[in-house]
Amino acid sequence: MYGYQLLRFACLPKEIARTAQWTRTLSPEQLFYLERWKKRMIADLGEEGFKEYSECLFRNGHLFHNAVEDILTAEKKDTDPSDAFGSPEVEGFVDSISHILEDVSGVRAIESTVQHGSLNYLGIVDCVARYRGVLCVIEWKTSERPKPYLSNTYDNPLQVAAYAGALNNDDNYNYQDGSPAHVHQLGSELLLEFWQKWLLRLEDFVEQK
Repeated sequence: MYGYQLLRFACLPKEIARTAQWTRTLSPEQLFYLERWKKRMIADLGEEGFKEYSECLFRNGHLFHNAVEDILTAEKKDTDPSDAFGSPEVEGFVDSISHILEDVSGVRAIESTVQHGSLNYLGIVDCVARYRGVLCVIEWKTSERPKPYLSNTYDNPLQVAAYAGALNNDDNYNYQDGSPAHVHQLGSELLLEFWQKWLLRLEDFVEQK
């Protein structure tokens, strides 16, 4: 009986700070840029300053996710969604997705654990809901700069593909229609491409254990 590998992505700038399990499967080029960014930040802020900076960003990411959850569940809780904008620290993040939230409906899961039984991994998906009428996997990411293109999102599509595969394999979720998407929507061909990359990444991790 294999144990499950927990996949959790932290909300840090450039979407490059992840758990040790994920970092171990990064390519040499990705590891190079990760280390270069970290060294540059430490040079600017110092070791203690970088630690405080990272903790602040992680905390704001957590507050942002909580605020989004409050907004999406306001109707169930019989509260006014406008009262659920969370802490002032993340008000700008929430404002930036307000036009997107208007098209999100039929929330099925929020911050929910999903697992892929045959591939032995699990993760915590931010949201499963309908976006413009299509049932989607939604992952919320914070960033210090705009990312208008899918190519700007680094490994995030791998995460969406991993969660989509787990959702379609998890007996606890029997409502999936196989059309996972994000604000950057992934069609079936593109999703399959990232799914194949994800399987290679998972294989690399298993081999390194």
